[in-house]
Amino acid sequence: MKTLKLHEIIELNEDITKDILIELLLPYKKSLLTYYNDLFLSEPVLMVTMVSNAVQYGKIVPSAEFTEALIEYIEDPDCMEEDNENFCEYETISFNSIMLENL
Repeated sequence: MKTLKLHEIIELNEDITKDILIELLLPYKKSLLTYYNDLFLSEPVLMVTMVSNAVQYGKIVPSAEFTEALIEYIEDPDCMEEDNENFCEYETISFNSIMLENL
């Protein structure tokens, strides 16, 4: 597994379509909290985009813009509709996401 430096994690996180292996965030939790608390107007959330037995991926987004970031990540403005094919992905990401401070 490749390790990332703090600035690389921040650069990757800027692209809404890219997610980051959560394991790589752990060593930088305090620094990421400080950086994103200063950058965002609301608390940072770890939007968990994929979970499997072996790995988890996510993005750091502001809590006040969580729904908008999730819709943009899924690339479907109607993903919140129950009859939408992406509704399950919307619900799964919402359920698995946590406040960054709780990582």
